[in-house]
Amino acid sequence: MTNTINHTDKVQIEMSSALLSHLLASGILHFSDCKYLNSSAKVVIWHALLVSSTKVDTDDRNKKLYA
Repeated sequence: MTNTINHTDKVQIEMSSALLSHLLASGILHFSDCKYLNSSAKVVIWHALLVSSTKVDTDDRNKKLYA
């Protein structure tokens, strides 16, 4: 018997907010992969998005932004 996986199937899982933040920050999980979120997941996603948008890479510290 062969098991096949349909890559379009969707699952719902529960995980800690710390793990979700880690997966998002590491790039393993992308923000666009997260849909139909409950309210607590939305808070974690928005916080992770805010943190990632305010981080400065060490290579970019000497670069200046121009409007």
